[in-house]
Amino acid sequence: MKVTNKESADPLAVQHLSDRRLHSEGREEIVKDFSYSFRAATFYALSGPEFGGKSLLLHLLGLLAMPASGQVLMEGQSMTGLDLEELSEIRNRKFGFLFTAPFLLPAFNVLENVAMPLFKITQASAREAKTATETVLELMGISEMADIEVGQLRPLEEHLVALARAVVHRPKILIGENIGATLEDRVSEHLLSKMRQVCQRLGITVIATFAPSFKWERADVVLEVAHPRIEEVFNRIPHG
Repeated sequence: MKVTNKESADPLAVQHLSDRRLHSEGREEIVKDFSYSFRAATFYALSGPEFGGKSLLLHLLGLLAMPASGQVLMEGQSMTGLDLEELSEIRNRKFGFLFTAPFLLPAFNVLENVAMPLFKITQASAREAKTATETVLELMGISEMADIEVGQLRPLEEHLVALARAVVHRPKILIGENIGATLEDRVSEHLLSKMRQVCQRLGITVIATFAPSFKWERADVVLEVAHPRIEEVFNRIPHG
């Protein structure tokens, strides 16, 4: 297992990443020989046509699939050669995920839903979990909803709670998939603005894809994924 200096390593990097995935429609997604480093506290948007490779790339970056060749590095540590249990442990601790549906548990209130990862991942005490959860809810601007049952929430509120749950354990990377697919544009814009604000505050790198019909132009970096190329087409990060 290759390890570099963690003090200087970016939270996520890939080297010569290649893979392909065949969909049930008979269409194939391909990622070929992609190398890149993702910086902390930066919002990356993956754009490009459907089946152009962005969905496959997002899954590879989130350790939801392993590449046919090349490697993914977390803070300089290669994921190559790790078994499924080891990968799951890293994914749970180092990543947060925000999917199209919020997947909240109806039997629990907002605070309990958000706190779930702390018990599973960090084995926090009840007091520690409550403090950490209240801090994140305040950052999200929804602290007054802590005791509300999730069945009473509106769509935006549901997704804000899901976002809070995805970052409560302070992951290095937040993966957002198909943002805007089930929400009105104005709701998606609010969600993404809050996501960008909170993740910058917490130092979390965001990598996200958007629904084909939804446009959002406030990402720090845009990577256009259209086989055979993956190109950085926009970068607002100051250089030097």
